[in-house]
Amino acid sequence: MNALASALALLVVGIMSCNRAANGMHGQIATTTVQQSSFSSQVAPAAPAGPADYIVEAVAVAKPTAGRLIDITWKDASGKVVRLSDYAKGKVVFLNFWATWCPPCRREIPDIVELSREMANDVVVVGISLDDGADAKTKVTKFATDKGITYINIVPGAQLHTKSIAEAYSIIAPINAIPTTLIFDRQGNHKQTIIGANTKSYFTDAVKKAM
Repeated sequence: MNALASALALLVVGIMSCNRAANGMHGQIATTTVQQSSFSSQVAPAAPAGPADYIVEAVAVAKPTAGRLIDITWKDASGKVVRLSDYAKGKVVFLNFWATWCPPCRREIPDIVELSREMANDVVVVGISLDDGADAKTKVTKFATDKGITYINIVPGAQLHTKSIAEAYSIIAPINAIPTTLIFDRQGNHKQTIIGANTKSYFTDAVKKAM
């Protein structure tokens, strides 16, 4: 019984250590591993040269519309302003809210990287990093380089913090825990919300349902 009590105590401590409050959000953003669960085609911009070039700064987020993909604007590595609606036109959108300090987020990243490569013709994967601090971009860039991330990740910018993007998307699904993934079909209609870390096979099935 003493061994069982000790194990339960360790489990509770482990779960509590994953919880992080995010300043400026309406509620707490916590990490969790629990699963709850057409536009005309357009040529996408040229692929970035390396992982660091996939890290882009948030510029603006459009007025929220329930059940619809909300446009996000970012500044790429060259300083060019890009809109999500243009970048993802004609493809399913896989929008992943995460942070480098979130263990479940880190665990699912390799599967998301594989998904983004294998389904690149039909799916656009975009990460929304909720990292804080002046060094947020540096932290995400290092993580992306270490993990070989080859899909766009939006970080806080001088004009907009990514928490504002999470708040805008709360009209569809409150981003109270990360990772949270929202999937939209080719027409920009919300099809599924996935709360908690998951696997490549699960993500693949969810994306296929949105095609």
